[in-house]
Amino acid sequence: MSTPPKPDAAAATGANADLADLLIQLGAEVGAPLGQALERLHELMGANKGDQSLVALRDPLRRARDAALLATQLGRLAAGRVQPSTERCALNQVMQQVVEVRRREAQSRGLHLRVEAVDVEVNSDAGMLPSLLHAVLDWALWHTRSSIDLQLSLGGWPARAQLQCRFAWQDLDRAVVARPASLDGLRWQLVVRMAALLGIQMQRDDEAGLSITRFDFRLFRDDVLAAMQEPDTGDDDESRRGHNTQPFAGWQALVVSDSPRFQNEASELMQPLGWAIDRANGIDRAFQQCVDRLPHAIVVDTGSLAGADLDQWRCHVLAEAPGFCFIEVAPESTSRHEGALHCNIARMAQELPALLRKTLSPSDAALTFRI
Repeated sequence: MSTPPKPDAAAATGANADLADLLIQLGAEVGAPLGQALERLHELMGANKGDQSLVALRDPLRRARDAALLATQLGRLAAGRVQPSTERCALNQVMQQVVEVRRREAQSRGLHLRVEAVDVEVNSDAGMLPSLLHAVLDWALWHTRSSIDLQLSLGGWPARAQLQCRFAWQDLDRAVVARPASLDGLRWQLVVRMAALLGIQMQRDDEAGLSITRFDFRLFRDDVLAAMQEPDTGDDDESRRGHNTQPFAGWQALVVSDSPRFQNEASELMQPLGWAIDRANGIDRAFQQCVDRLPHAIVVDTGSLAGADLDQWRCHVLAEAPGFCFIEVAPESTSRHEGALHCNIARMAQELPALLRKTLSPSDAALTFRI
């Protein structure tokens, strides 16, 4: 019997691309109906307050929806549709922004985020870098039993920035059990592929109920950055930036309005950027959806929901997470509130995507912090 020929490299590449496309399609076809089911569930919970059977359905639906989003992200990375740029990024400030968003989620579950960092600038993609850190925290928060320790330091030769993530995946006062297979699940696979795409070396050690992962980043250097930048071809710079292609893939946003038209228009502007959209038709519903976990951004139809309830909720969110991306969309004549971000509803198609990019991309300011 003859041995079948081995597929050549081109055929293998084509097969991988086909599998990546199937993964993207699977994530979209599963994620969309799950998102609709969550919206309907929130409506039923509002109409039937106190019905614990409905409350019990929320977390399984969210987990399934999030798994579909992970599949889509993995498919996009495998398909080569994300091409990172290389620029100057203040890694410690990006960490601060991500931790501020995720701290409330950790606290609601009785967990602690402990962070220690030095000032450090690295060569990376300003859009993908926070996505990587969110992915790391998604993975760690999913498995930790008590706390997560993040430490950013300088060391090694040649000098590099090293981020260490440490957490216990089992109670340390119990006998060590076998490492759970979920540690290598979809959340971890996303971390691995994003780090590889950004050229970040990483190493993970699981021992005695602890997981310690180290990420090595290239330090920022003007001469290295100049050598790595693409030559000017005359094309618009924004069209060539890697993070311009769905920079917020898998990020969560909450759109708040009593107008289905506004909700649809805002969602249609944000979803092409990769956002996963949750909706609320009033401030009370939005408040309840944010009790345990803040999304990455909130977009509010201030034109119809302005009032004391919105003012109180805004203050509550910004007190919990200073610098949070809280965007108010209103007519030009509407009074503006200090601390919030503002978007003119007549120019929402232009201003909202630009405001999201500007607000959630790290600035050049350096900051050393300890939490």
